[in-house]
Amino acid sequence: MSAKDSLVEIPRNEWKKLRDLYVHKDMDPQGYLCIKNFINWVEIDPELKVSFLSLNGDWQSDGTFLLTLSSDTHANHLYFNTLSDNFDRVTKAVECLKSFGKEYVFFGFSSRFKSLVDHIGRIYYITKAPYFVENVWYTASKELVDSFTIQVPAGLTLRNVNLEDAETINEIWPHRAPGSIEFVRSLIKYNINLGAYDDNIKLVAWCLRLPIGSLGVLQVLESHKRLGLGSLMVKSMAKKISAAGDPVFTPVVTKNTASRSMFEKLGFRVIDTLYWAY
Repeated sequence: MSAKDSLVEIPRNEWKKLRDLYVHKDMDPQGYLCIKNFINWVEIDPELKVSFLSLNGDWQSDGTFLLTLSSDTHANHLYFNTLSDNFDRVTKAVECLKSFGKEYVFFGFSSRFKSLVDHIGRIYYITKAPYFVENVWYTASKELVDSFTIQVPAGLTLRNVNLEDAETINEIWPHRAPGSIEFVRSLIKYNINLGAYDDNIKLVAWCLRLPIGSLGVLQVLESHKRLGLGSLMVKSMAKKISAAGDPVFTPVVTKNTASRSMFEKLGFRVIDTLYWAY
């Protein structure tokens, strides 16, 4: 990193131009859908602490950008990408973050950036190797999603998740962390979501949509497992996302063989490996 390198904020009125540079990168977890997601979030809530940053003010030449989601209550998130096969500029951009004096979760990035994140973490931020969570990155074709049939069991209703149920979701989310309930609330408030409610208006299963545009936070209460609700939520959410005109993706923790088996039985196919780094 040169002493002259710095991060320059991309004005909000330029975000859609950046998004459109990635229109052919809709299978990239931090490509078109991710940029589109945060544009939508800020249109809904202009006070959100979302920043798009470029290295030395140049994002148009190769699409290199950083995206930060800052929070006073949960972990700060970092998203980043480049259209170049040369990672020099995006590496320098991430290096510049050190001057911000904050810690970030590197959120759901493609396998092609794993060595970059490992290098950055070791050299600039921490004294030991970053902690990576490995995920399989699945997709479902539109033809597959269109073929899904939805049969809701008697006594259950599928509808949008109530915001007040964020606490229930966060309590049993395997990846919860201090303040993560606010992140869950964001997913409910700003993104497509789906919940299964019983006749007592109790949430028994749900699936949200992550900022990278994919299905996520899929869960079924212990009392309602082995009823096929996991598959039902996946198929129903996939149809909602597809109806909105977007492709369907999901990350599944590599070690979660039960979930991987479910997605593969539904016809989802593997296209990459995804990582979170802490």
